[in-house]
Amino acid sequence: MGELVYQLKYQGKSDVIPKIVDLLDRIKGIEEMDLIVPIPPTDGARQLQPVSLIAQALGKHRNVEVILDLLVKKPGGAQLKDVDDPIERQKLLRDSIMIPEDRDVSGLKVLLVDDLYRSGATLSVATDLLLKQGKAGSVSALTMTKTRSKR
Repeated sequence: MGELVYQLKYQGKSDVIPKIVDLLDRIKGIEEMDLIVPIPPTDGARQLQPVSLIAQALGKHRNVEVILDLLVKKPGGAQLKDVDDPIERQKLLRDSIMIPEDRDVSGLKVLLVDDLYRSGATLSVATDLLLKQGKAGSVSALTMTKTRSKR
């Protein structure tokens, strides 16, 4: 999975998306979700947005609605790649991710999708937003890979 995500994200090989979705067939219950929501991209300028592409393909494959812009990054947000302090990282994330005011996911079962699990801060902030502001009924998370911890 990690190699496939790498090829999609850094080599622009979109032909790996069906292989990624096939590997996700092992995960049961996705089809019971009401929505699939990708975590907003860190690099909005990237030509291919891997998380959005995976979410769309997964939604189509499992017949689950995908909303690409339910979670959005506020303009001018800080880069988090080099922030290792978990408290600082979570604070920066809270200041950078939002749900547009006109969105309502009250009572819905939401599946958050991200390509990479690092500390869980992004998923935690997004989950809080969806549950508290969006009033989602439940939030589950799916990531494709996990980073190695720094030692």
